[in-house]
This record gives sequence, structure tokens and C-alpha cells, in this order.
Amino acid sequence: MRKYLPLFLGVPGCLAAGWFELTRALGGREVAWVYTFEWPFYAVAGSYMWWRIWHHKPLTTAASTDRVDGREEQPGVRAAPERREDDPGLRAWQHYLANLEALDPPGGPPPRG
Repeated sequence: MRKYLPLFLGVPGCLAAGWFELTRALGGREVAWVYTFEWPFYAVAGSYMWWRIWHHKPLTTAASTDRVDGREEQPGVRAAPERREDDPGLRAWQHYLANLEALDPPGGPPPRG
């Protein structure tokens, strides 16, 4: 029952807030028109998120691993690309980061002199 509480409280609450904003919009508050459509959208989005949380099926299980090229691969999980130390872009990035750290070392601002 606890898992239904956000759904049973959130959706009617959002719809009630939308109704309240509709009455304000009809009373002359022009900005309330935005909220009139926003609150029902929150009700729909919240319902969808609730559904996804409680009906989510994981992509992989521990027993469903395959071995490819001597490595274990799980379906639905992408392996990280292998690092190449001879990559010129990687070396340029590491050089750039080293220069930034030399100019402004970590640990807070430099002392005033």
C-alpha cells in the first residue's frame, strides 16, 4: 500500500492545484493560465515516473553474461573504450590540464602577497 501513496496523493493534489489555477485564470490572473496547464502535466509526468520505478526491469542479470574475446560482456551494458596512450588528443588534453594546475593549483586561492 505504501508504494501507491505518492500516486494517490500526488495526482489528485496536482489536479486540484490545476483546478485552483484555472479558477484564478478565469478570474483575471493571466499568469495563472500557465499554471493551469502545468499542474496536470506534473500529474501525468509523476504518474509516468511512478510507473517506471515500480515496473522497471533491469537490462542485465548476473547469470546472463557472455564471454567475448576473453572479456565478460553483459547485454545492454556498453564497455568503456580502451585507452590508448599514443593518442595525440589525449596527450594534448593532459598537457592542457597540467598547465591549468600549474597556474592555479588545487587547494583554494593563492595567498595574497
